[in-house]
Amino acid sequence: MKIDIDQFMDQGFLILRNFIAVDKLESLRTSCDIALERQKAFWAQQRGPDDPSGGKYEKDRQPRVHMEIPGIIDEETSNIIEDFWVADDTLDTATQLLCNPEPSVSSMMMMCNPVRDWPSGTGYHRDIHPIDMAPLDALVADFLENGPRYTQWNVPMYDDNVLWVVPGSHRRRNTEQENARFLDDLKPHSDTAYTHLQYTEGGEPVDLKAGDAVVYSNFLLHTGSTYTTKKRRTLHGGHAIFSDYPEFGFTESLAPKARATFETFARRGEQKKDATEASLRAVIARDSDAYRTAVESIQPGAGRSGKTVIAIYLCKAALHMRALKDPDFVATEDTKRRASVSHNISLNWGPDFADRFSLGESRILWERFKPLDAKLSSDIEMFEPAFQSRPMYYYFNELPEGADAESWIASWSNGTYCTL
Repeated sequence: MKIDIDQFMDQGFLILRNFIAVDKLESLRTSCDIALERQKAFWAQQRGPDDPSGGKYEKDRQPRVHMEIPGIIDEETSNIIEDFWVADDTLDTATQLLCNPEPSVSSMMMMCNPVRDWPSGTGYHRDIHPIDMAPLDALVADFLENGPRYTQWNVPMYDDNVLWVVPGSHRRRNTEQENARFLDDLKPHSDTAYTHLQYTEGGEPVDLKAGDAVVYSNFLLHTGSTYTTKKRRTLHGGHAIFSDYPEFGFTESLAPKARATFETFARRGEQKKDATEASLRAVIARDSDAYRTAVESIQPGAGRSGKTVIAIYLCKAALHMRALKDPDFVATEDTKRRASVSHNISLNWGPDFADRFSLGESRILWERFKPLDAKLSSDIEMFEPAFQSRPMYYYFNELPEGADAESWIASWSNGTYCTL
């Protein structure tokens, strides 16, 4: 199917009407209900001593079913994946939008209604966290130069207008007016958060009918408005050029074509891990030619801004590796927490990937990357609302002078910094 790529790049989102065929909706609704019931059973088993009987399901304003969890997908529910996540139109759309025409599914969820009404929403935010990604200015420059590495979806099985967006906000920083509103939204409110949506400059609802889809940039300012008991079964997740599947059992119940598609995704993910390792080993060896070759394998054709974001992601990977492997290394609790899990869209492959390197190699890597990390940091703690980060010393927006890939490569390829 042909989509308006220019509109996506300009506005940060696309609404695709009747994306799910009417003749598939009813069976998808049935499967979504089954998936939720299975997830509810897991939540009930996992509840804490002070939790209600339903556990997380009765506590959250937006309960989410994760399709990769063992036991959720089988022959009864496999159509959730087959009829959307790897359907031809879905993958074709992702192929047209992403910077690399080899998309993989990165996450598969379903957002559901809560058991009681919640008068306030999530508050406007971008689905990015500079503490382990990159400053917004760098991400935007890469997006405009190369296109997105990741896109995310909402696909409702029932009419849904929960999502609000600020069109075009993925291309810029927050305005002063927005920051004032966002900071106010961080304060406790009983009934005013929804009102703020109407006053946020440029905010508008995304009104979706059953079977419609919206695909949007994770940099885009967006919010869940209000969460009510109105039945909600909205598929949510994304496609990316980097993928990882710690849990792969869900593919066993898929039709052969869909299963083969995920096997291709998994192979691509392993290839990206190998390219990430090759780039880091090139840094250890001070081999700038090998480094550039490995980066080309990570993201073929990336321009200058794209290569800078990759260098920053690798810098974060080196930091995580040092935090995981060196008990004497001083790292923040937030850094330790993020190092302990994977976040494949930013080349954070998790603890298993760190095991490819020795403690000594992790120390060398950090010495190579430490000057870049210093460029990305301030001497004072900073905070910017609408990011998924707490107050920190890393810049939320600014890409400081000299924090580009070429300047950093020159710092270690000419012997300026420590060799250990």
